[in-house]
Amino acid sequence: MKKTLFFGTLLLLILAGCNQEPVNPVVGAWDLIYARQVENDSIISTFPGDYQGSGVKMWCNNYWMVMGNYIMDTTEFVSYGGGSYTLEGIVYKESIKYHVSKDYEGKTLRMRIVVQNDTLIQVWPADELGVVDKSNYTSEKYVKVK
Repeated sequence: MKKTLFFGTLLLLILAGCNQEPVNPVVGAWDLIYARQVENDSIISTFPGDYQGSGVKMWCNNYWMVMGNYIMDTTEFVSYGGGSYTLEGIVYKESIKYHVSKDYEGKTLRMRIVVQNDTLIQVWPADELGVVDKSNYTSEKYVKVK
């Protein structure tokens, strides 16, 4: 009887462990290490390069936030934003509730997002399948804060 109870409990624990939700690869804090904006096949700006500074983006279960402090030429500027998101495969949708540029508030951006080990790359705008127009896009590369 004791063996049956022991093995039954062990089996339940194993099955409970198998039914866990998949790990969300974006959850955590990420440092911006590179960014590029391309318009009509021309690079408009790069980070670092055209501007310097630092930025961080953080995700939890359903919410994101970003903030940074940058310098372009001699002008210092602060960037911030936040809201909710969904992630289905590589297709990421970011709903913007707060943003330094009020024009973005209330909008949703669709992006392609790929996480490999401690590196995250997001590129937008993307279509429903995560395909990006290589002539007109913005990309950001982050490394996970340890």
